[in-house]
Amino acid sequence: RSIPTEEAIPELEIDVDELLDMPSDVERGARVKDLLVDCFKPTEDFISELLDKIRGMQKLSTPQKK
Repeated sequence: RSIPTEEAIPELEIDVDELLDMPSDVERGARVKDLLVDCFKPTEDFISELLDKIRGMQKLSTPQKK
């Protein structure tokens, strides 16, 4: 019997709060790369898009200094 596609895709959680707390994109990128170590598809584009989104979130969550 064949396995439904949904079951074949491993579940992955990325803790965005953890990434937001990291001091640099280099560390964030390394953390995401570690999480995606079992992913067989190229991950560079995904990681760079994710880091872009996180940079946007940081701007939203950081109170503006007067």
